Parts: sequence; structure tokens; C-alpha cells
Amino acid sequence: MQFRRKKANPNNGNKNALRVIAILIIGGVGLFCLFSNDDDYGYTIGNDDVSSTDGTFLRSGSLNEDAVGESRQQGMETRDNNDIKSPSSLLNSPEALRNLPACEAIRHALPGGESSSSAAAASSNIEFDASRPAIFTNWNPAALGTWSDRAAFANRFGNHAQYVKGRDVQPYKDGEGKACTASTRTLMDAMEKLFRKNNSNSGNDATSNPQEDGNNHHGHEKDLLFFTNDIENPSFLRALSKDYSMPPPLANLPPFSNSNNNDNNINDNNNNNSNEGTNGVFQVFSAMERGSSHPFHYHDAAWLGQVSGSRLWYFLPPNTPRRRVGSKVNGCDYLSNAAPLPKGATACVQKAGEVMYFPERWLHATCALEPWSVGIGGQAGSPSVYDQNFDNLLQSQPQFLGVEQKKIVECGVLDETDYDSNTATASEESGSTSSPEKIQQRNGDSANRDWTFYNGDLNEYYNKLERDEHAKRNPNKITSYAVHRWMGPKGSTLVHYELVRGAIHELILGKVPPPPLGDDNAAASNALPSSNEKKLRVFDAGCGLGAGLMWFEQHEPAWDLVGHTISEEQHKWIAEDLPRHDFRAKLRTYDKPLGDNDEEESPFHAVYSIEAAIHSPDLRSSLRSWSRALRPGGVIIVIDDFLNVGVSADDPDVELFKSSWIANSVHTTVEIATWAEQEMDMVLVRDRDLGSEYRIIQRNYRNKKPELRDEQGRVHQGWLGSKVRQRLMVDGKISYRLIALQKKGTDPSKDDIDSVVTTMEQSQSCSSVPSVEQFGAGSENPSTLSITIDPILMSGKGKKGGEQMACISGWYCCDQGANLWDELEQTRTDRTGFLKLPRELFGHYLTSFSKHLTDFYRTYPSNYPEGEEGKARGIFLDIGGTGSVASGMQQVSSKFSNFAGPLKYWVLDSDPAAKKLTNALVCDIDDCSEASDCGYDVTFSHTVLEHAARPWKSFDTIARITKRGGLTLHLVPWSYQYHATPDDNYRFSHKALTTLLEDRGFEVLDVGYDVCTQPEHMLKTRKDEHFEVIWLTYVVGRKL
Repeated sequence: MQFRRKKANPNNGNKNALRVIAILIIGGVGLFCLFSNDDDYGYTIGNDDVSSTDGTFLRSGSLNEDAVGESRQQGMETRDNNDIKSPSSLLNSPEALRNLPACEAIRHALPGGESSSSAAAASSNIEFDASRPAIFTNWNPAALGTWSDRAAFANRFGNHAQYVKGRDVQPYKDGEGKACTASTRTLMDAMEKLFRKNNSNSGNDATSNPQEDGNNHHGHEKDLLFFTNDIENPSFLRALSKDYSMPPPLANLPPFSNSNNNDNNINDNNNNNSNEGTNGVFQVFSAMERGSSHPFHYHDAAWLGQVSGSRLWYFLPPNTPRRRVGSKVNGCDYLSNAAPLPKGATACVQKAGEVMYFPERWLHATCALEPWSVGIGGQAGSPSVYDQNFDNLLQSQPQFLGVEQKKIVECGVLDETDYDSNTATASEESGSTSSPEKIQQRNGDSANRDWTFYNGDLNEYYNKLERDEHAKRNPNKITSYAVHRWMGPKGSTLVHYELVRGAIHELILGKVPPPPLGDDNAAASNALPSSNEKKLRVFDAGCGLGAGLMWFEQHEPAWDLVGHTISEEQHKWIAEDLPRHDFRAKLRTYDKPLGDNDEEESPFHAVYSIEAAIHSPDLRSSLRSWSRALRPGGVIIVIDDFLNVGVSADDPDVELFKSSWIANSVHTTVEIATWAEQEMDMVLVRDRDLGSEYRIIQRNYRNKKPELRDEQGRVHQGWLGSKVRQRLMVDGKISYRLIALQKKGTDPSKDDIDSVVTTMEQSQSCSSVPSVEQFGAGSENPSTLSITIDPILMSGKGKKGGEQMACISGWYCCDQGANLWDELEQTRTDRTGFLKLPRELFGHYLTSFSKHLTDFYRTYPSNYPEGEEGKARGIFLDIGGTGSVASGMQQVSSKFSNFAGPLKYWVLDSDPAAKKLTNALVCDIDDCSEASDCGYDVTFSHTVLEHAARPWKSFDTIARITKRGGLTLHLVPWSYQYHATPDDNYRFSHKALTTLLEDRGFEVLDVGYDVCTQPEHMLKTRKDEHFEVIWLTYVVGRKL
């Protein structure tokens, strides 16, 4: 609850009480008579209380050597005078000190800071009186070292949207009565400007003290508070949460015990505007300029950690009568004697690295003592109770800097003349951390000092690039304005669109991706088949100059294409320069694909973003927005630079890339996959390293790292960013990738998509295996191959499969299923129907495999392959056939070559060691573009598919690459110990294998279980995690 504010009366001073206190102090009453022994923030006036000639610090009054010694014996903290406050503190005045009553908050030191796990454990055992305010010292979050730099904070978090709030913690309103919002950077800039303006109006400079001229500068009509929470601004608080955590003693208290400020618990009400905190607790952020205040109010229990500057707290106990509190005034007015301090109030100074805690219903007021005083913390209850019931700031604030400044003026915060000043604020200079001087210092280059930075304004960043390069563009040639990184031996910038199109065809339409082109000539365009029988809706997130939209319109004329850009110049090029087109390009943030209220248009089938997602102020939030705009089963395809696993986002070179490229979102694909699965109901289905596939470091960069200097007068920061990006790729810190996220569920309209081609339909155009009917029809008595495949296992080491093995491995021998089934029937005590499997399901997989392979090969003509019109022999593809060398296994090269019969024996494996083999495809079976469609007579795997990350995708690939009429044979575990070579993910029943094949157009010829047991000598001599009995599941299918 907060009282309505009334104007302070500077004449109502409590002068008599102050005189009594002063007399007691001067009369020799020591510090320990006035203040708690555990408080070293009580300031008194002694003979030498302000002895510093420059007024830069205040000595702790009457702490003589004897008193210091006594305090140390009693465990009281003391400090060097210079540690008390900064030169710009409001405490640099004797007047300021006469009104500081005792601080009764007991102080507790956190052992070792929050970074130590052992210290955290010790901290959780600290006992304190939770019914009274308390201060915890030695708090050492990462924020303490990073947020204190105002410019660095603006550079890192500057694009997040914020409400522009006044001293009453309510948003300013624009001319239409709407709440004013601005980016963090613009809000910080306005706070600084208003601070300087207020000090200038009072006759002081920005660092002077308000008491010196006797004026009450706190009586100004305007003030700005940077105060927000994770209910109204979840993305901002989530970004901050990486740099701090709640001290363990507080985390154990009932008001906060169900809360944590980590990513998983930051409130995220993207689907509604419910303003209830997670488990009744919400996170808060507070930043104030010197002299700003929160007047007296109370609420539920709360804590606030100070990470920059310092603030003065005034406390009154619960149930203090309202008449005693008096008028609601700026808390700094008590300090300057401009307003009477309520009777019974206590005061405490909190500096950076300290945490203030107070229980519910304690009245409190604050005063920021220094510029850029920043705190982070949490509060029990709900913001709606405290008139903080605002709509969620779900999206980042677009960086239209001039527009935002006009809005600040329109909302009545500043005047137009305030933005005409030539004096830049620290927030305006937030790019200074990556200034040319810093670049030169960091990289040791003779870097050109004329790089032009745009302070995070992405609109102007792209506007300037377009103005510089406009004359070079040819609107009739897409390659002239497709400004992505070129790829491939032909140096094409259109490969990106081919890759996106291929992914959409495969993931949405279920089609084989169309062949690549590599150029935008008309002949190639006309020759390429399209999916024009269905009108898909596709969104270009960050469409730039419209090259992608134009390319897709030419190649997929039936698609409904929409794109967003925030660059006015790019939008102007699309609207005025490009040839007539049907796609729609809008001047709007890509975080709103469906408009402001997600009601403007129907959902999309696909969203793609090429070299634009990295600019998002909060990629996590952007992906959520795109996901919400998708139909079930829809996909998000991103081509961009990603941080490699193990590389710190705080690496100096990465930081330079962030600032010069305006790369606000540099993440690993692992992070994105985790967000997608946990928060968006999406799955990462593609992750391709385009840098490796297209040899970008070798072809584009010639394995060289460039000097960070301009070339041919190109001083735009983007050219610097491209050089830093090249350095990071060569150093292996980032990689250029294509990722695809697919939304779970089935699109209800999918049945109406005439262009969807099922696996069964695909098979009709798929080449078939040879048969006597096809190639022996000219003979009077056509004959077939006379061949037998023996049910044996080979070692795989050496030529022709190596040596024959007696058992499947040294640990197990198989073909025990029927015996165990019979034994159970004779000895069973119970008969539970749903547990029992029929005996015919138990067999020996080798017997089954050899029988079906023999029968299959005997359908080939006797003169195969010569009878197949001179064609080369078909291929037997052994999936995972080399062994996981990366996991410590020995490589094999021909283990199942005896199963290949008349076919060539090839292996497919993701293990890098397989690259040394001449008969190997090196790829992941979940997504293997190297394996040709309908290219293999037999596809086979032996205890491999349990290691696949997404085996349903593995079977998709198997269905795609197996010839019509071809065989597929697989052995997988059902009951088996965990074995990470390199991962172990799934187990399969006979029902699962049947479904996986039949759903993909296969006829199941045989399916069953092979039970394997340990030989007697193993049971007697070996013991580890190996099961004594294992069950393997086998299946044989034929593609229809």
C-alpha cells in the first residue's frame, strides 16, 4: 500500500529534536550509546567529523582508536574511511548527517560471497531475526562487476523494452492516454538528461550537492524511476538473472522459499496478462539517479541487493500511525532537512555488495545517494496489489532512436531542447566499450580510428548501409541485393534460399527437397519444379531488402509471403525500387509476425530468418513469438552465426562482435534446443554446420584472420563486425549454421494440402530393385541368382569380414528365447495375460536375417548386374557399421559384408573416424543429405538405432533412401544395460518397430525377440553393469 503523495512543506522541521541529538553527541555520548553495536552506518558529528579538505568522504564520527579496538573485540565491522562513500554521494555535507538516526538493522557477513558453493552452504546456516530488517554484506554476484558501468549496462541490455515511470511508480502517459514505453537505452539516457537538467535548474552542476544553495531541488515536478518486475517484463528480468542469485539465508525464508531468480522461474505470461508472481513471489529491478526516491510505503517481505551506487533506507515499524508518517515526500528531503523525518524512523545506508531484507508491513522510504544506484531483488505477493498491474512487455523495443526520443517528449518527461544539447550522456555513448580506441587496445592492430558506431540503433545501422550501397544495387538481379555471406564454389548468395526451401519441402510438404540452382537466371528458375499446388504461408523474419521474398515468389509463386524489416531505407527500396511483386513487406519488428495483437492474419506454415535473428535483443522471446505464429507442425528455420559450445559469451572477441555487428543474441544451438523443447513445445530437427559443409573458412576466408582496419573508406561498424566475425570463425569460436525447429502437433489443414506427398506416393517415383521380371523377361526360361547367406557373425577386422565369431559378443550368446519361453511355461506360478508374449515371437535374429536376405537376392536375375543394362551393382548400406571410435571402440570396416551378397557393401556412420574409409558415408542417420534418395537395395543396422537422438527421423531417412522393393533389417535392444557409445536414448518393442516401418510404407516380413545370456565362464569371472540376460528386438521389412 502506498499513500497518496502531497507536496512537502520545507518549513516543518523537527529542529528541537535535532538540537538535542547534536548536544548529546558533542557532549561526549559515544557511538555505542546511540547505535546498535552491529551497525557501522550511524554517522555522528565529532571534532574531526569532516576533516577532508576536498570533501570527498566522511569520517566515521568519534570512532577513536580505543573505540575501534573495542569494536573489533566485540565483532563489529570497521572500514577505511574511503570505503564509506563516493565523492558524488549526497552524504558529502554536514547538514546531511544531522538527520541520520540509528540503523537498527543487524548486519551479517556472507562467507566467501555467492560464487563459492561451500560458502553458499555456510550462508544458508546463518541465523538472524527475520521479524526485523537485516543487512547481509559480502554479497558478490557477477552483476557487481558488470552493471556498475552505465554504458556497459546500456550496451548489453539496452534493447529491452521498459515502461517510463514517474516518482509514483506509474507510467507516464502519451497524448492518447497510453502508457509510455521506451528501450532501456533510451530510458537511461532520459534519466541522465533529467538529472542534469534538474541540477542545472537548481543552480548546481551534475555532481554538486543540493544542500549547498539551500534550495529544495527534490521539489521538481518531474522524476524518472527505472523500476520493473518479472511480471510486466519477463525477458528483461530473465536476461538479468544470469548475473545474480538470492543469498541462501533469504532463500530459506517462507516468503521466498518457493522462488528462485533463475531462468526457469522468471515469470513469463506470454499467453495472458495475469500479474501473479510465481508461487506468490516476483523479481524486481530498481535503478535511480542521485536524489531520486521511493516515498514511505509498505508491502510484503522483500529483499534488494545493491549492485551499483548506494541508497539510504528509512524504516518505521509495522502499524505506525499514518499521522506520524505525515505527507508523502521524496525520501531525500529528510536528508536535506527539507521535510521532517517521522518520529521513530531509523536510517541505514546500503552500499554495493550488500543486501537489504525487511519483513512484511515495515514502512520504508529510499533515497539514491549516488548516480546510477542499481538494485535487484524479490518481493512476496503480486504487483497488482501495489498498482503495478501493467500489460506484459513481451517484445523488445524496436530501436527507432529518433522516434523514441520524440515519444519521451510527447509523454512530458523532457523537452525537445533537452535533446539538442551537444553533451552526450553515458547511455548515448554506450557503444564506447567497443570504440576504435578499445578495438586497437584489445586487438593490437593499428585499427582505423574512424569507425562509425550507431549506439545500438539497428534502424540507422541498416539505413546507413543501404544509403552507402544503394547505387550498386540492381533491382532486376537478386544477387545484387542478396547481401548474405556467399557460399559454395560458385560464390552464390542464393544458396541460403535453396536451403530454406529444401527444409520447408521436406519438413512441411513431406517432399524430397528440390535440386539446388546456385544462380537466379530465368532458365534455371523456369526449370525448377514448385509446390504451386498449395499456398503455404511463409514469414521472413528480418527480410532486409526483400531478396529472399523475391526469390521465393519466383520459385514458389503460390506461397503467401510476408516479411518484416525495421529499416526505413530497406523498406523504401522494397516499396519503390523492386519490380512489381505480390509479397508483402512491412516496416515492423519481426517479433510481431501476426500484428500487434496476433489477430491480424492466419498462422504461418514456416518462419525463416537469415542473418537477422542474431540482432534480436532477446532471441528467446523472438523464438517464442515466432512459435506462437506457427501452425501445429510448422517450422522455424534460422541461418546465422552461433556460439560454439565451450566458448564464453563474455570472451573479449565475442563482446567486440556483439557491439560491432549489433549481435545482441549470440547463443549455442544447445541453448536454443533447450528453450524450444522446454518452453515452446518445439523440437530441434535440423542442425547443419554450413561453415564446414561449404568450407567457408577455406573458400571465403582463405584461412586468414583480417586486420581490423577499414578498406576503401568503409567505416560503417558493420564492416568491422564482418571482420571480427571472420576472426571468430577462423578461431573456432563461432560457426555458421542452419537450424530448424518444428512445432509439435499436426496441422488440421494438412489433409487439405494437395501437394503433400506421402511416403507411399514417393515410392511410386522411386527406382526399384532389380528382378527377373524386369531383366530376364527376354529369356525363355529366366533364371535367378543362386546364392545363400549364412547366419554367421564376423569380427569385421580385416578383409572379407575378418574372423567368424561364436557369439554376438564376448559377453553374450543369443538364440535363447524359445528355450526360456519353454522353461517359463513349465515352472510358472502365475499367468497374467497382458504380460505374456506368443512363442512365435521368439527366434534368432541371424536366422531371420539370413533367410530373408537369401530369399531377396534369389529374386535378382542370374546375370545381375550385367543384365541391368550395364548399370553398377546396387548397395547394401550398413548404418552405424564402423563402431564408435570416439567412445573408445575399435573401428571395423567389413563386419556385415557377408550379408551384402551380390551388392556393394557400404557403411554409414556419424563417427568422424569413418572419413578414413573409402566405402563410407559420414553423416547422422537422423538427417543425412549425403544419402541419396532411393539409392540402396538393402538398409541394415545392428544395435545402432537406440543411439539415435530421434529414431523416428532415422526411420524417415531409411524410408527415403531404400529402393522400392528393397529390404530393411534392424536389430535393437529391448531390455539392455545403459551403454553410451556415444549416447544411449531408446528401447524398442516389437510393436514399436512394426509401427515405425508400416507408417513409412514398408511391409513387415518378420519381427520378434532374440534373448541372449552370458556364458557360464563370464558369469563366474566377470561382474559389472552388464545384465545377465538381455532381450534384443529384430525386424525385417520390404518397401512397397
